[in-house]
Amino acid sequence: MSFLEPSHGREPVRREFYGRAPVQYVAAPIAPPQQQDLLDTIRRIWRHRYMVLAITAGFAVAAGIVLTQLPSLYVGEAQVQVGVPPLQIFSTDLRFGGGDADTEKVENERIAMESRDLSRKVIERLHLDRNPEFAYKPSKPSWWARLLHFDGLFGAGRAPASPEAAPTSAPAAAGSDDSADLAAATLPVIPPDDPVMDRVIDKLLSRITVTVEGRSHVLTVDAESIHAKLAADIANTFATTFLSEQRADKIKSNDLVMQYLTARIAQLREAVETSEKAAADYRRQNGLYEGMTNTNVTSQQLSEINSQLVQAQTEKATADARVQEAIALQHGVVESASVPEVLDSPLIQTLKAQQAQAGQTLAEVSANYGPRYPAVIQARNQLAEINRKINLETSRIIDGLRRAARTADARYAALVKNFHSTETQMGGVNEKAIHLEALERDATVNQKLLEAMLARAKETIGREQIEMPDAKLISTAAPPVAPSYPPKTLIMLLSICGGLLIGSLAALMRESADHTFRRSDEIEQATGLPLIAMVPDLKGMTQPTVHVLRKPISGFSESLRKIYVGLQLSEAAQSPKTVMISSATPGEGKSVIVASLARLLARNGKRIMVIDCDWRAPTMHRIFQRSDKNGLASLLADEGVPLNDVIYNDPLSGLDLIVSGGWNPHSMYLLTSPRMRAVLQTFAKNYDLVILDTPPVLVAAEVLQLSRLVDKVLYTVRWGHTRREVALDGLKQLLEAGADIPGIVMSRVDAKRYREFAYSHLNYEYARPSLAQLG
Repeated sequence: MSFLEPSHGREPVRREFYGRAPVQYVAAPIAPPQQQDLLDTIRRIWRHRYMVLAITAGFAVAAGIVLTQLPSLYVGEAQVQVGVPPLQIFSTDLRFGGGDADTEKVENERIAMESRDLSRKVIERLHLDRNPEFAYKPSKPSWWARLLHFDGLFGAGRAPASPEAAPTSAPAAAGSDDSADLAAATLPVIPPDDPVMDRVIDKLLSRITVTVEGRSHVLTVDAESIHAKLAADIANTFATTFLSEQRADKIKSNDLVMQYLTARIAQLREAVETSEKAAADYRRQNGLYEGMTNTNVTSQQLSEINSQLVQAQTEKATADARVQEAIALQHGVVESASVPEVLDSPLIQTLKAQQAQAGQTLAEVSANYGPRYPAVIQARNQLAEINRKINLETSRIIDGLRRAARTADARYAALVKNFHSTETQMGGVNEKAIHLEALERDATVNQKLLEAMLARAKETIGREQIEMPDAKLISTAAPPVAPSYPPKTLIMLLSICGGLLIGSLAALMRESADHTFRRSDEIEQATGLPLIAMVPDLKGMTQPTVHVLRKPISGFSESLRKIYVGLQLSEAAQSPKTVMISSATPGEGKSVIVASLARLLARNGKRIMVIDCDWRAPTMHRIFQRSDKNGLASLLADEGVPLNDVIYNDPLSGLDLIVSGGWNPHSMYLLTSPRMRAVLQTFAKNYDLVILDTPPVLVAAEVLQLSRLVDKVLYTVRWGHTRREVALDGLKQLLEAGADIPGIVMSRVDAKRYREFAYSHLNYEYARPSLAQLG
C-alpha cells in the first residue's frame, strides 16, 4: 500500500508515525487524469518538433542522395490489337481461328509475347547481347569466396573461363540515345546456345511488361531502358517480332498443309485407280453388266409373293379368330347370336322371328291355362322345334367356318414355301450385286476425296503471299521525353512522410520514456498533495538571490511569495515558525529557493533566520559569501559559544544566517539532539521564520529526524529532472517519519517549455499601470 491511504473518492488523509500526535492534512482535490486525445498527441509531438524536423530532414537528405545514385529509366510503349479477323479468300477456309478473341485467348497472346523465344529474337535483332545495359557481367567473388580460395586472396584472381567472357572495349557514354551505335561493338557476340544468353534474356524480360488494356483486345508493351530511343526500339521490336512470328507460323502451317495435301492426293489417285479396276474385274468375272435385269425380275417376284403372304397371313388370322369363336360357341361360352356369320344368315333371322312369335304365343296361353292344357303343350313343342332348327343351322355355319380356316392355313403355307424358294434364288444374285456395289462405292468415295483434295490444293497454292497475322500494330512507341523511373517527387514525398512518421514515433517514445513531472496536475495526482508554487528557472540571468532584490515583482519573486503564503495558510491557528526545505536528490534547487525566499521576506521587513544543516555539501556560505568556519556545528557542540560568533547578517536584505560550520561524521548526531530542538525553539521566539536548508532525503538519514523538529516541511521537486519514483520515494520517507508537509514546490520550471506541456500558461509578469490608467 502506498504512503497515502486510498481515498476511494474522499479526500486523502496523511498518516503519522513514531508516536507523534497525528496531524490530519486534507489535500487538494485530485483532478481526474486527462485522456490522451488527438490534440494531446499533437502536443506531445510538437514538444519535440526540432527532433522530428531533424529526422525528417535526414530522411529527405538520404532520399536525395539515393535519387542521385539511381539511374533514370525511360519507358517506351507500343500497342498491339489481337484477335483481328483474317483475310477471307474463299467461302470455306482451310483453318479455323481468327477474329473470335475471348479473354483466355487475349491472355494467351500476352503470355506468348513475354516468351523467351520471342525475347531471344529481339536480342538478336537489336544486338542487346553486346549492349552494356543488358549484357551479362560476371560478379566479382566475395571476400569469403576469395578466402576459401587462397590463390585468389593474395593474387589477381582467376582468369576468365573463356576469351569471349571478357569485354573487348569500354562501354559507351550513358547519356547517348543512339541505341544502334551503343550496341554495335561493346561486348562480344554470345552464341544462342550459350548459358550466358539466358542471363541476358532474364534481364530483358525484367524490363518488359505486357498488360491488357481493360476489357479490350489491346496489349500494351512497356519496355524500360536507360536510353529513351532504345526503350522505344525494344517496345516496337517486340511488337513487330510478335506479328512477324504470327505470320511465319501461318506460313509454316500452310506449308505443312500443302505437304499433306500433295501426299494425300498421290495416295488417293492410286486408290481410285485400284478401286475402279477391282470393280470392273469383278463385273467381268461374274457376268454382271449394267443392263442386266435378272436381279430386277427376281426382286419383283419376291415383292409380289411377300404382298400375297401378308394378305394370306391376315386371312388366316381372321379365319382362326372365327374358328375360336365357333369353338367357344360349341362349349357354350358365348351365344350363337354373337357370331357375325350366324347373325347375317337369312335362315337364322327367319327362325329367330318365328322363335319370338312362338315364345309370345306360349306366354299368352300359359297365362290363361295350365301346363297340361293341349294348347300350352302345342305351343311349347312348336318353340322347341324352332330352337332345334336354329341350333342345326348354327352348327352348319360353324362347320363352314372351320373349312374356311383350313383353306386359309393351306394357302398361307404354300405362299411361305414359295417365298423361301424365291428368296433362296435371289440370294445368289444379291451376293454378287452387293459385292459389286461395295467395290463401286469405294471407287466413288475415293474419287470424291480426290476431287476435294485437288480443290483444296488449288486454294492453298500462293496463299503464303497474302497471309496476314491475327493481330496488328495500332500504336508504335516513340522515344519518351522524360524518364518514368525513379519517381523523384513521389519518393521524396514518401521519404518526408516517412521521416515525419518516424520522427513522431520517436517523439512519442521519448515522451513515454520521460518519467519526470511536467505539469502541476501530474504531481498532485501522484502525491495527493497540492502544488504550492512553481518556481521558474532564470536561465543564466542574474543570480536568484540578487534577482529578488533587483526585481521584487518578477515572476520568480511572485513564486517565492506563493511559497510563503502557502505556509501561512497551512495552519489555521498560527503561522509556522520553523520550516525545513528538502528534496529527494541533490541538484533540485532547494538551496537557491531557501536563500532567495529568505532574502525576499527579509527585504519586506520580516525577521528571517537561515540555517544551513547540509554538513555534507554546504552552500549557504558561498551564496552569501561568508566563511564556513564558525556555524551550526560550533553552536551545537559548545554551549558557551556566543551567538554573535555564529550568526552572520546579510547587509543587502537584513536576514541572519548560520552556516554549516566545521562538521565531522562523529558529530552529525547533534543535528537531532535536544540541543538542536532547543536552538530551534529559541530562534522561533525571536524570528518571524526560521528556514532550514537540509540534505536530500535519499542521501542523509538525519533529515527524517529533523523533519520532526520543525513545524513544516517543504518538499522540492525539480521540473523535468526528478524521476517520479525517486520523488515519491523521498516523499514517502518523510511522511512515514511524521513530517508535516503542506505541499510540493516545483523548482527550476522552464516557463517557455511549460506552455508546451500544460494546458495553461505559467506567467507571473504583469505590466505596471501607467499614470493615465491610475487617474
